[in-house]
Amino acid sequence: MIPVDITYDNYTFNASRWEDDYDLTDFLSIATTRAGAGYPAPLDGPKTASGTYQIAASFCTPKKRTAKAKNVIIATHGIGPARAHWNSPYRPDEYSFSLRIFTEIAVLKRLARFVKDGKYTGDIGKPVKTAVMGFSFGSYTTHGAVATMPDIADAVILTVIGFNTTGLNSNGLVRSFEPRVANQQNPALYGNLDNGYLTWVDKFGLIWNGSYFKKPNYELAAADFVELSKSPFAVAEFLSFLSGPMDASNYTGLVLAITGETDYIVCNGYCKGIFDQPGRTYYKNAKFTPYLHPGASHHINFHKNATGAYKVIIDFLGANGL
Repeated sequence: MIPVDITYDNYTFNASRWEDDYDLTDFLSIATTRAGAGYPAPLDGPKTASGTYQIAASFCTPKKRTAKAKNVIIATHGIGPARAHWNSPYRPDEYSFSLRIFTEIAVLKRLARFVKDGKYTGDIGKPVKTAVMGFSFGSYTTHGAVATMPDIADAVILTVIGFNTTGLNSNGLVRSFEPRVANQQNPALYGNLDNGYLTWVDKFGLIWNGSYFKKPNYELAAADFVELSKSPFAVAEFLSFLSGPMDASNYTGLVLAITGETDYIVCNGYCKGIFDQPGRTYYKNAKFTPYLHPGASHHINFHKNATGAYKVIIDFLGANGL
């Protein structure tokens, strides 16, 4: 565990606590109703807050060292996957790459600074170059960190992200997850969590959500693995993921934005024609590279051609000296 001291914009929860899935469903129906209905906003704020948090993190080093061993990627997972997302134990030769968004942006900035200073990096020491990489919610967190701390890294990799509101449907995202109170879904695993921690209802909620997966380019066993290895998420993550800063024009480094061409979550099922912008404008002073991965939806890490997506990322880094 890594102790992290942060100061951040805090949004307080502005709703009655729910006791069960019936209450939660009613809350979500109100929270996702169009603004004209006049319902109160679910989050109030922001107010400046500070605190010390214990952050679970893993630092991985290559078994065989090369000249690139001192180039470090700081990777952030999304809603649902745990940090093993980037180092999956499920058939790693085929699928492994190796509380609110403002809180998580602040945490990522501190962790990135630790890594750049050579703290917690073991015998790798102080990196020569660093890259930050996110998945889904983790990409919005990464983008927010880059927007507010442009010297955070030499390269930015944003996987399964979208900025174009033509394709982004946050209300639809919340509904399609069909969230349930995690401690009531699985008391043995999640009984120690309060009712603010949620999970999607089952693997079909996951597959429909996006299709996180797109037929015929995934294996049923891969979807089963993702379902069995899911982790609860805080409701405020859901409600705040599009609330972070967007303009990253002060960043002048390298950016790769990549998602599946049929990503339902960030492109409403079809990314062609809407993916480049406004991302290219947000990163107008950076070297911005957009890429749509064929035959995949949101969860590019667990489609049959996942290694092809990883190759795009690795080639991008290699071509730019990382």
